[in-house]
Amino acid sequence: MHLLKQLRVGALFIIIGSSFSNAAPRIIKESREDKTNTQIIAGVTVPDTPLVRSAQSYARAHADDMSYNHIMRSWLFGAIIIQRSESRSVIDPEVHAVAALLHDLGWDNTNELVSNDKRFEVDGAIAAWNFIEASVLNGTAHSRKWDDNQKQLLWDTIALHTTPSIFAYKQPVVFLTAAGINADFLGPDSDLSGLLTWNDYYQVKAAFPRLDLASGVTKIICGFAANKPATTYDNFMKEFGVKYIQNYSENAVGKLGIDMVENALPN
Repeated sequence: MHLLKQLRVGALFIIIGSSFSNAAPRIIKESREDKTNTQIIAGVTVPDTPLVRSAQSYARAHADDMSYNHIMRSWLFGAIIIQRSESRSVIDPEVHAVAALLHDLGWDNTNELVSNDKRFEVDGAIAAWNFIEASVLNGTAHSRKWDDNQKQLLWDTIALHTTPSIFAYKQPVVFLTAAGINADFLGPDSDLSGLLTWNDYYQVKAAFPRLDLASGVTKIICGFAANKPATTYDNFMKEFGVKYIQNYSENAVGKLGIDMVENALPN
């Protein structure tokens, strides 16, 4: 069992000590192309496949500069962590790359991928699934590799990346993708794997500056709390609504989990 170190990570996430389940991930053998075609970004070796390049372009098209740099840092931090992890042999670098690159499609600054009724993580997971299906049709992705099981793994990785009490018990790619994303907030201090160093952090940050990440993410989350508050009541985004959005708490009355329990039907 792989124990997670309990870490203090600030306002966005509440990280708990936890361990992997015994559920084995679905392991897909990589093609020779996936193994040999690599590129180096900010000193980090990452896969260089048509699908990865397409995912990077898709992420860029649906992100502002702050969000895109966050996405890139998250990908690179995750790649460093995976390369040092005991689980590296069961993680397909292309799957991790696509998950990391597309994990915030629910923040889409064009609003094309943003729903009125779903959490941003779910919007992102759905958009990523659709991206893979389109990529299979146009030949960028291989259908034999990206079957429904692999697409579901991608979906889970994106949908769960802000929920450490669940992703900690999922397959290694789910956990370590989220570890890379978490590491972008407080560097090694919020890396659940404990494998990232400050040298890694500064090297990647130099290539992809933070561009006031805290303020930018706060603005995005407050937008969700104001414009589709029902998607924020049961998760970390509620704290932003309570703190920053006028009448949020009053409008939430009767819609929270505690209300359902306290108003449960009598015997």
